Amino acid sequence: MTADHLDESGQPCTKHPANLDQILTYAAIGSRVSSFNHDIASKLQGLMMALDEIGELLEGSSNGDLRRATETAQSSLQEATTMLSANRALTRTGTKTKTELRDLLRAAGDKVGVTVRGDVLNGQIEAVVPLLAHSIGLAIDAIAGTGRGRAVDVTTSRDGAHVMCAFTSTAELAKNAGDAFALAAFVVGKAGGSLRCSPLTIQLPIS
Repeated sequence: MTADHLDESGQPCTKHPANLDQILTYAAIGSRVSSFNHDIASKLQGLMMALDEIGELLEGSSNGDLRRATETAQSSLQEATTMLSANRALTRTGTKTKTELRDLLRAAGDKVGVTVRGDVLNGQIEAVVPLLAHSIGLAIDAIAGTGRGRAVDVTTSRDGAHVMCAFTSTAELAKNAGDAFALAAFVVGKAGGSLRCSPLTIQLPIS
């Protein structure tokens, strides 16, 4: 596996080394994700059917508290189902689609609760979009600091068939930034791009 990210000179970075033991631990945990997603999906489906049945039994009932509790449970279940769908999309790594660059960067920020600010040029990225957005989100998360209102600024420029996305933040770099950069660099590399630090710059093919 090639997971090196580059420094500002274009050479493998030595300032932010990745913890290979930690990355392999992530991989070991992730090896069970597809099976877990399948198992939890069947449990959520059973729970949904049970709540629907309870809702039918409560039709015409004067017990408002019980109806409201059921509606709250159904709403929470729907949110859990949406989260599961997003997680399952990460494991479907064989399907490439096209997405607008601005939508990709917005999705990356949304995944980690970071606002991506700045003008983004027009163009489409072809990749396994959920996985790429997740990975860019890891890198953004590493530079965005902690607390509320986290944000990074991005500037984009085109160089032939590639786009350069440079992200900046005034926050302190996360301690595990090397791990985040390594994971992101691996996925970005599979999409035909590269990742540099100082500042965080992601290069991707664009059409």
